Amino acid sequence: MNMPPNTPTNPGDDAAPGTPGTGEDICDVCNGSGKAKDGSKCPNCGGTGKVTEGIGGG
Repeated sequence: MNMPPNTPTNPGDDAAPGTPGTGEDICDVCNGSGKAKDGSKCPNCGGTGKVTEGIGGG
């Protein structure tokens, strides 16, 4: 899947969604809820509850 070069990312993303060698994972900061402790949108995942992370081994 090819994504446009300007696909928005969130601070918790390792890469843009759809980048080869990456996949979705649950946000470690909000545990997938999409909300910060104060009820606002999680700053790490942008409120989605998911982040894009690299997969594969080292």
